[in-house]
Amino acid sequence: MLFERIKLEDDEQIMRIVRKHWWIIFTRVSSALLATAAPLFLLLVGARMFPDIPVLETVFGTYLGETLFCYLGWVLLNWMAIANFWTDHYLDLWAVTNRRIVAIDQRGFFNRFLSSFRLERLQDMNIEVNGIIPTLLNFGSIEAQTAGGSNEEFMTDNMPDPRGLKALIIRQADERQQAVGGIRALKTDGTL
Repeated sequence: MLFERIKLEDDEQIMRIVRKHWWIIFTRVSSALLATAAPLFLLLVGARMFPDIPVLETVFGTYLGETLFCYLGWVLLNWMAIANFWTDHYLDLWAVTNRRIVAIDQRGFFNRFLSSFRLERLQDMNIEVNGIIPTLLNFGSIEAQTAGGSNEEFMTDNMPDPRGLKALIIRQADERQQAVGGIRALKTDGTL
């Protein structure tokens, strides 16, 4: 698996591997499957409702091979979209260790962005849950800001249990601050 290739330091342990919420892949795959079935459904309903229209008779009769070829091309495009959705879902992840956060963002089939930051650099964490379905299914956006000259931000949408993940990260950051002799530890709300 992808997270197994992350080089861990001595005494570093992976606390949690987090991928985007299952609802996101479910809605994307469902929409692609509906788009696959829609032309077939429309042709069948049109043939049932309007049996006397010569266009449908021509499509099903004279140009059946060409129509089938075009429909199978449409099916292939939708299957490629499903493969893209699955690849993006499976390879996007956050690996939370007891020393750092590793964020992997898959951008298409052959483009991956990997970033990490040490927990002692954690400055602020924000979560955002917008809408009825994200509230009911408990997923939302998580943003972690780091201290430093670049003021980097790590943000990922549609993360499951954002409050629990924030609590875990803050707890690990507190422990890391104490381990390296930090002066101030983060409060439970993610601020200093």
